[in-house]
Order: sequence, then structure tokens, then C-alpha cells
Amino acid sequence: MIKKLNPNHLKRLLNNECDVIVYQEGLSEEGEPLTSLDLKNQKCRFVEKTKVIISSEGKKVELIGKVILLEDIAPNIKKISGGEVIVNNSKYEIYQASRPRNPDGTVYMTTLELM
Repeated sequence: MIKKLNPNHLKRLLNNECDVIVYQEGLSEEGEPLTSLDLKNQKCRFVEKTKVIISSEGKKVELIGKVILLEDIAPNIKKISGGEVIVNNSKYEIYQASRPRNPDGTVYMTTLELM
């Protein structure tokens, strides 16, 4: 039998604070990205691990690390495709996001890969 993951096991690993800004599609009249989510002082786990990948467009992308946050940070947003994360006074861009699910369909964490 598959059990639901208990988020209390992950809470002890959340040792950093971060600010997350998620952009939505399109630009404002001034040419700036439109913000759909702005979270301040979120408890997170920041894992620094440099990895170089080739994107679908054939460009070389260097991933700096990833941020792990409990639960679904953006339940109303279907696809997190861009944004910024500020951890330890450093600003990173979001390359991609994933939201693994429990067997009952609930999201137990959000992972943001950073470049």
C-alpha cells in the first residue's frame, strides 16, 4: 500500500528563508514581466549543485541549484515557467518547476530549479 508523504518529515530540512516571485505570461505596458505570485520569507531548503544541461532550443544552461518548498506554493497557476528566487542575498532565475503528488492527488512539495 502506498502511503501519503507526511510533510512533517520535510519540515526539519527547511533551514533557509527565501523570497519567490513567479511571473505570468505577457509583459506590462512598461515592458516588465507581470507578477502572478510574490512570496516573502518562505522557509525552504536550498541545495547548491551545479549542473550543465542542453535546453530544448540547443542552448547550454548552467543550473546552480534548487529550492524545495513545502506544499503547492501556487495552486492557481498551472505551469510555473519563470520567475526569481532570492536566497542568502543572491538572486536566481527559475529554470523549471516540479510539483510531485501524493497518491490522493495533493502536492506535497514544490521544487524550483535555478539558474
